[in-house]
Amino acid sequence: MPTVEQIKTYLTDASAQDIIDTAAYGGITYWAIEPSEEEYAGRPEGKRWTIVEGDGVCRFFGGKREVHGVHYLDGDDIRQAYAKLLDLDQQYVNQEYHGYIVESWMDRDEKQGIDAGHIDAGTADIIVQLAALGEVRYG
Repeated sequence: MPTVEQIKTYLTDASAQDIIDTAAYGGITYWAIEPSEEEYAGRPEGKRWTIVEGDGVCRFFGGKREVHGVHYLDGDDIRQAYAKLLDLDQQYVNQEYHGYIVESWMDRDEKQGIDAGHIDAGTADIIVQLAALGEVRYG
């Protein structure tokens, strides 16, 4: 099991941003919605991303925006979730998703860090859920 320091070294801020971007473009869109200006502005100092758990207005059927929680994350939150999922004894996800995490770690290098190319939208979704919610609640 890698140490926290190793994960900090290899899961760079750029890799954390890649994970958030991958999640935002398709991984978390079934349970997270675009933050409002107020939610975005409420981000505490040091936090980088605003994740709003909820349901948006359907463009076909209307409805109203429902917010179930607002979560603020930084690179360390992503690293902690990644570390939990990298653990060989993790109980959060199936072998397929766990395999993607392990592959990203195994293919790391000194210059680029982890190989975020192994982290698809579904895997990014799980990392963000664990970082924001403390569990894998959706999917």
